[in-house]
Amino acid sequence: MSDKLPKDRKSKVMPKKHALREDDVRDYLILNPDFFDVNPDLLTLLKPTRPKQTGSVVDFQAVLLDRLQQEVAKLSQTQGSLIYASRSNMTTQARIHAAVLCLLEARDFDHLCHIVSHDWIDILQVDSITICFEKTGKIPTTESGNLRHLKKGIIDGFMGHENTAILRGNVRAAEEIYGPATPLIKAEALIRIEKSDHNPSGILAFGSRDEGFFTPGQGTELLRFLAAAFQGQLKSLLS
Repeated sequence: MSDKLPKDRKSKVMPKKHALREDDVRDYLILNPDFFDVNPDLLTLLKPTRPKQTGSVVDFQAVLLDRLQQEVAKLSQTQGSLIYASRSNMTTQARIHAAVLCLLEARDFDHLCHIVSHDWIDILQVDSITICFEKTGKIPTTESGNLRHLKKGIIDGFMGHENTAILRGNVRAAEEIYGPATPLIKAEALIRIEKSDHNPSGILAFGSRDEGFFTPGQGTELLRFLAAAFQGQLKSLLS
């Protein structure tokens, strides 16, 4: 094979690189003053020579550089946390959407309870989901083992009078809600099911063995949306 390049490519051949000199770097940085704005991570690598200190003289250059490097490191960490949180939120949103679509397949009340207490566990990656209603209204019987009946007024005891959703980590789960699964549950999300002409007050309870799976600081919008979808399908099936 010939070492010669075609005529139409000779003009595109880059000249051989020579070893960079200090002046080359200096000239480049002068021509590109935003270089470190675009490449802030390189600031953490700078280690300028620091003169020997005498007396009480403060090396302001060293102090400012150290502070700048710490800020860059902190910003990089924050950026990584934001990216992780964004990806986590997208994953959670996709799971909620899949759960709602699954809910629409319910043929009757018993099938609805089966979807929530069985299919949702795999979709939402939790360990237990129970549907709870207070004994103040008529609810059809079901073969689902995760439909539980609660004493009148107990829901406000669990959630307060105004809360529509509560997330708790490192929790001591209530046997009234989780039944046999109670010892397993270390974190929970309780979502209120509002009383209507078709159902008494209730709770959708999501439990996890991971004590950090649900925490008070997490948003509840998606879970409340899920509960609203459940109640809408409940009304459709019980009408």
